Amino acid sequence: MKQSFYMISWTDVFVSLVLIGITIVLLKWWKIGLTKSLMWGTVRSFVQLTIMGYVLTFFFQQHHWTFMVGLLLLMSLIASYEGNRRSKDHPIPHYFLILFGALVFTQIVVLGAILQFILNVEPWYYPYAMIPIAGMIIGNALNSITLTVNRFVAEMEHREAEMEMMLSLGAPIRAVAQNSIRAAIKAALLPVLNSMMMVGLVQIPGVMTGQILAGIDPLIAVRYQIMIMYMWVTSAVIADILVLTFIYKQFFTSSDQINYTFFRRNSK
Repeated sequence: MKQSFYMISWTDVFVSLVLIGITIVLLKWWKIGLTKSLMWGTVRSFVQLTIMGYVLTFFFQQHHWTFMVGLLLLMSLIASYEGNRRSKDHPIPHYFLILFGALVFTQIVVLGAILQFILNVEPWYYPYAMIPIAGMIIGNALNSITLTVNRFVAEMEHREAEMEMMLSLGAPIRAVAQNSIRAAIKAALLPVLNSMMMVGLVQIPGVMTGQILAGIDPLIAVRYQIMIMYMWVTSAVIADILVLTFIYKQFFTSSDQINYTFFRRNSK
C-alpha cells in the first residue's frame, strides 16, 4: 500500500481560521454570547499547542531514563494540582497526595505493560513512545477520577439516611459505601464504554484519524486504536478504584459512624 501524508503549513493553519469565523457569525446571529470565550480559546489553543510542539521537540531529543522519569512525575504533579483545584466544591483531605499516588501507580501498571509487553520498546524510556502514551494515560485517568469523585460525593450525600440505617444494623463501612462506589464508577466509565461500543460504526477515533492522515496503513492504525481503547478503560478503572479506596473512609469516623462534619463541609 502506498504511504502518503498531507503536509500542513502555517499558512494552512491560518486558513483554517475561516471555520472559527463561521462559528463566530453563527454565535452572533443566534445571540449565544460565547464569542469572546471562543476567540480567547482560539488564541490560547494556538499558542499553547505551538509551545507544546517546541517543548516536545526538545523532550524527544533527550535519551536518559532519569529525565523521562522526572518528566512523568512532573506531569503527574501538574495533573494532581489541576484535579485538586477542581475539587474546591467538595474539599477532601489529602486529595492532592491521593491523586498523585493514583496517577503514578496507574502509569507504572498500564504504561509499563504497554511499553514492555505490547510495544516492546527499546530502551524502555524511549521518549517517542513514553511521553505521548503517558500523557494519554494521565489525562484519561484524571478526567475519570474527576467524574468519579463528583458522583461519589453526590451519592454519599443522597444516601445519608440509607447509610445511617445500615450502620445501625452493624454493617461495615465498606458495605455501607458500596452502592455509592458502584454508582460513581459506573457513571465515570459510561462515556468510555459508549465510545467502545460505537467506535468503528459511526466514528473514526482521533488517534486513528491522525495516523491515517499521516499515511499509516489503516490496519496498523486500527491496532493502535484498539490498544489505546483498552488502555483508556483500564487506566480509568485502576485510578478510580485507588482514589475511592482512600476517599470513602473519610466519610466515616474511626468509630464507624457517619462523619457529619465532612458532609456539612461538602454541602456548603
